[in-house]
Amino acid sequence: MGQEELLERARNGDDEAFSLLIENYEKYVYNVILRIVEEKEEAKDIAQETFIKAYMSIKTFRKDSSFRTWIYRIAVNTAMDYLRKKVRSEVNLVTAAEDELEIKSFQTPEEVIEQKLTVEMVRREISKLPVDYKIALILRDIEGMNYEEIASILKVNLGTVKSRIWRARNLLRERIKSLPEFSGFQERRRE
Repeated sequence: MGQEELLERARNGDDEAFSLLIENYEKYVYNVILRIVEEKEEAKDIAQETFIKAYMSIKTFRKDSSFRTWIYRIAVNTAMDYLRKKVRSEVNLVTAAEDELEIKSFQTPEEVIEQKLTVEMVRREISKLPVDYKIALILRDIEGMNYEEIASILKVNLGTVKSRIWRARNLLRERIKSLPEFSGFQERRRE
């Protein structure tokens, strides 16, 4: 059974079809939320809330966009609502992207440590970006979405998406360059 048929059955009240549809996106939704909120338990709760919202409004899904874009929009909006309500000023970094860090067999222990520190430094600085920039950057550079999908998810025009991503990358680059750890890495690489 294809996605279109599942979607149509789910819109007509078939709970099993909805469950099958969600199974296809559950991991992706959780991961995008996790990258936004950076807390595993909160991400699980927000993902559940996302699926409940999707279930409650599946009958109103108009097919103006793909189901993927629709479910991501719900996930991003739910995560943003969480962040708006959050009162803590500092967020903890998450280790969800450890698999992104590939350790090559020819690396020395010092190189492995330096690589891990670099990844942590970048994650820490991404977490400090303004929320609009952070989400656009995560959707583009980590989730690999195209600009049109991001615009649809965030409900902003294409130029705004491109601008946010450009500004996020520039801000991130400037922040990382100004860190003491960065200058230490640069010195060691010149040696």
